[in-house]
Amino acid sequence: MPLTLAALLIAAAIAFFVIYGRREARIAAAARHSILDSAKNVLEDARVEIDTCSFPKMDGTFRGRAFRVALVPDTLTFRRLPQLWLDVTMKRSLPIDGSVAILIRPTGADYFSMTDRLTDRIEPPANFPEMCLIKGDGPGARHIFERVAPYVAGLLRDPYVKEVVITPRGIRIMRQLAEGKRGDHLILRQIVFENARLNPDDLGALLADVLEVEGLLLNVKLVSAA
Repeated sequence: MPLTLAALLIAAAIAFFVIYGRREARIAAAARHSILDSAKNVLEDARVEIDTCSFPKMDGTFRGRAFRVALVPDTLTFRRLPQLWLDVTMKRSLPIDGSVAILIRPTGADYFSMTDRLTDRIEPPANFPEMCLIKGDGPGARHIFERVAPYVAGLLRDPYVKEVVITPRGIRIMRQLAEGKRGDHLILRQIVFENARLNPDDLGALLADVLEVEGLLLNVKLVSAA
């Protein structure tokens, strides 16, 4: 085969893969951008933006409380498939004097977890999962955990729940939304969570769970070190 023809064929192949890669990237981005669309009506005055990782986040209110719903892609753990976590956070000041983070199935690479920022280890109760890391900080941390533990134990029976966080600035529940394909990430360097969609009923249930935890924290006498 003449060198000129071989060069042309190689150039054509490279151009094809570049065009194909760009097309696939556009399709993947469009799919990511629409993950929250089906659940927008769950929040009042919902506002959706695209974050720096090209995933959507949504702000709005639910039963009079301000919430942020965000997506957290986790592709750092090579021993398992990429994960897409759903972060449901209520943003408000709470009358508590401590913070608690409850992380299920810690991997050591849970960069999004609050447990790394807290100092005191709390022993899990007998009705909690074995693979459970509980950390606290502040004079009221253990009292806060004791107050919410019976309800949180029920949340942890959901195998998709990853973390429950309580701080004076709000409450967060993280839950698995989707699992990705390793090949897309390792070969194409794309974060692909095929057919990932947020079910409105699932979001409503998580928002209600956050409000239930909030209700357990509103009695200052029960959640203060005093």
